[in-house]
Amino acid sequence: MLNMSSVRRAPHTAPETAARIRDAAIVQFAAHGFTRTTVRGIAMVAGVSPGLVIHHFGSKDGLRAACDDFVFDTLTETKRANTYRSPLVVAEMFSDGPMRTNAEYLLMSLLDPSEQGQRFFDHYVEVIEQIVEEGFAGYVLRKAEDRRAQSAAIAALALAPMLLESKIRGVLGTEDLFGTMTRLTPYLLDLYLHGLIESLPEGQETPGPRATPGSQHDPPVSSAPESDAQTSTESTR
Repeated sequence: MLNMSSVRRAPHTAPETAARIRDAAIVQFAAHGFTRTTVRGIAMVAGVSPGLVIHHFGSKDGLRAACDDFVFDTLTETKRANTYRSPLVVAEMFSDGPMRTNAEYLLMSLLDPSEQGQRFFDHYVEVIEQIVEEGFAGYVLRKAEDRRAQSAAIAALALAPMLLESKIRGVLGTEDLFGTMTRLTPYLLDLYLHGLIESLPEGQETPGPRATPGSQHDPPVSSAPESDAQTSTESTR
């Protein structure tokens, strides 16, 4: 499993102070966004000076990168640790407390059009690629030829409830994120396990997902199928 925290860490000493600053920053970024949140505001919540924030993380961008790492790793490991519990544990994770804040931070990052927002999503897709390849807590996943497109599709499905939660809430009449996820989670799991289409129209065949020609993630191109070669040979007789 990739670990974003290996990309960038607080470079200085006093890890407990760095963790306190990081946790305060996650709360502030989740509540106010990345542009409106200031180093001074984070420092005030953390109970430190703005200079100490810079001492530990170098800059506001450096602090945000550390927050990205922590939130992503925490959400991933929490899901892994709860794999064998009821699917509704996913909803419980978002009910209150730090995990709710982490989820709100995740949403804020995904909606951010900046390069750092893209970095977060890129890493999400990369982790899914690894999960597809290696499995997840005993689950074995189907593997498509174009693994990057498959992983991007899974990421889109996994993240859609968070991105659209306010709209879904209006449709379902739920009161908050916890209520929405409680309603959705069993059906999301059913989609993962059983798919959606029960049967095809008579006579219709749907090919499985294939690699996109020219993609850097494609497997090596094989030679033309034998049936095509035979057809070509017969047509020249």
